[in-house]
Amino acid sequence: MMDTGDAVPLLARRAELLRSLRDDARTKQELAVSQSVSRSTVDRAVRDLEAAGFVARDGGVSLTPQGRLAFDAYEQFTATLDALDDVSGVLDPLPADEPLDGALLRGANVVRPDPVAPQRPYLAYQSVLEDATAVRGFVPAVLDENVPRFRERIVDDEVPVDLTVAPAALDELVSTHADAVGACLDTGRLTLRRANETLDYALVLVEQPDSTVVCALVYDDRGLAGVLRNDGRRAVRWAEDVYERLRADAEPLQQ
Repeated sequence: MMDTGDAVPLLARRAELLRSLRDDARTKQELAVSQSVSRSTVDRAVRDLEAAGFVARDGGVSLTPQGRLAFDAYEQFTATLDALDDVSGVLDPLPADEPLDGALLRGANVVRPDPVAPQRPYLAYQSVLEDATAVRGFVPAVLDENVPRFRERIVDDEVPVDLTVAPAALDELVSTHADAVGACLDTGRLTLRRANETLDYALVLVEQPDSTVVCALVYDDRGLAGVLRNDGRRAVRWAEDVYERLRADAEPLQQ
């Protein structure tokens, strides 16, 4: 197996050929036709990839297990770089060591505020909550306009909500919105915990009838800097792991 410094350029150079081998083995002639290149170009490519341990020849050209893993890792890497372009500016308020993962970014829908529509991120978040069958997540700050909407979902629509809240935000929530919080707690469908470990952004998992959507809400000095929405399997799994860790370390609110 070649070292990383040589492997990455090779994977980049032969990405289309490797992608065509993902589902099944191909002959060199089939590869030449599908790639619109000469047979000699395919011969060179296959020799290079075989020397790296990424493909094997046995009646055709096929990916090896390490070739499949290497190409999957390469595609995740390039997809993350593309995603960073898409979220440009939205993550700027976060510290450099904030625990984020490329899985959250890859394939995410990013909503930013607009000068003529500053509420766009909030409305995008609310549109996800409209179809919620359950909600769980970490909240670092209180959005006052969000409280009556959550009260409606919990009390009227009988949606269970499990929140782990940053200490200062939890104190603000139970003091400023005592009536709404009390009404929600009385239903038994709201669970609040005081976080010991925190994030600098909100991470909310919204269960919907056909999928789970991860929402990451990033704040700056003016409010919501942006919302990332992602229902990809890896994004959901990562967010679940992060939230369960925060939740396990938190203290249930004493009513």
